[in-house]
Amino acid sequence: MPGVPQRSPLRPRDIRSRGLVRSPSMSRYEQPDYEVVSSADGYEIRRYQSYLAAETTIEGEFGTTGNEAFRRLAGFIFGRNSDGRKMNMTVPVTQVPTAGGGQRYRFVMERAFTEETLPRPADPTVAIVRVPGAHYAARPYRGGRGEARYVKEVAALKSALERDGITVTGPGEAAVYDGPATPPFLRRNEVLVPVEWSL
Repeated sequence: MPGVPQRSPLRPRDIRSRGLVRSPSMSRYEQPDYEVVSSADGYEIRRYQSYLAAETTIEGEFGTTGNEAFRRLAGFIFGRNSDGRKMNMTVPVTQVPTAGGGQRYRFVMERAFTEETLPRPADPTVAIVRVPGAHYAARPYRGGRGEARYVKEVAALKSALERDGITVTGPGEAAVYDGPATPPFLRRNEVLVPVEWSL
């Protein structure tokens, strides 16, 4: 519009650095350790520490596989493991579509466990993996968390990252922090996208 200054796109060096370390005490459930290294309009960049996770992959659509995934992963932490041990719930539960047309789900493991002390799953469809430390862009949102909303939020996040000159290095993950009994307007959800970050 004539006479109105146009805002130039943000570049990585324009993004505000926060240097905030997120404490596990900020949630009633344990979650992976991360540091917010920068923030911009609509997202923040986090540096996650490595952590252990229980993982399962199911063939099927985004919105049709969650119950089976939860049954498998919850079964593991609630005692279907080599020690018959019950473990605590953690957050977030993550989901990402796979290249083969399935869905991969992960439960974060409590940080008190190591590869040596964590019980082994009794269900062969559940595996224990170490998720390497990495930088992720995170976009929070409330409300529904079906496939259409996931696709919309990932697209918005990738658009913002492209605007700011930040390179995406992998697919977007849906991250869920609240159970289905939580009213939609109170649900904490995020999409997480791995990125290159060297600032």
